[in-house]
Amino acid sequence: MIMLRRNDKIIIIVGVLILVAAGVGVAIYAPPPAVTPPPTQPTQTTYQVSWTEKTGKLEAISDYAAKNTPYNMTFKIDQPSISVISFHLTWKDDRAFLRRFGLDTLTLDITTPNDRTATFSQKSMKKTKAGDFTINITGVEQPTVTTITGNSTSDASTRLHNALLQADPWAGKSFNATVTVTIGEKILKFRDKGNSFTLSVNYTYYDYSIGTMGGTGGDDLNGLNPPDTTSYTPPYMSMILNTGCGRFV
Repeated sequence: MIMLRRNDKIIIIVGVLILVAAGVGVAIYAPPPAVTPPPTQPTQTTYQVSWTEKTGKLEAISDYAAKNTPYNMTFKIDQPSISVISFHLTWKDDRAFLRRFGLDTLTLDITTPNDRTATFSQKSMKKTKAGDFTINITGVEQPTVTTITGNSTSDASTRLHNALLQADPWAGKSFNATVTVTIGEKILKFRDKGNSFTLSVNYTYYDYSIGTMGGTGGDDLNGLNPPDTTSYTPPYMSMILNTGCGRFV
């Protein structure tokens, strides 16, 4: 039997204690939590904005206005940055005696989303019995935005479009139009019930395109602040040619 000396016993005991401590340390060791780096911010690019005028129109409305019941309609134009809207009313008197007597007068009233109104009236013309006039309502001037920032051209375009919609006093909001018939018959009034008409709505607006400038920088969305949108262009040619009368408020 091998007898261990006292020093050997001490060495063995120390060794065992070291192994036990190492095992316990391994058992309770937990790695530090992984540190997630902050997301990388996309690079903002400055884009050049250019503007051009384009035209659009709504579907024409053809209907009937009775002599004691004005015809009311509402419509919306979702396109922002409209410079001019033209309301073109046409009709033909269906009851004028000998095409000269008892001619009807039609009136068109327009109310914008910001509660401005335009009114024009015209009497049916002799012989042809027709009527035809246009009311032009002036909207915003061309936006002065020349630069816009974004992560991409698509992002910049979305930012600009949303800003245009938010700043526009008309886009997506309701216009009201009323057609009123004043019959010209004085004796046989019962014969004249009203008149058919057609109302066409055309508009001109400012559209934009975006091109890359490169580099970084800001944008000038302050240019979206719209000027006064309450001015109207009287239908002077209609007044001269068709002897109508206009009133603008």
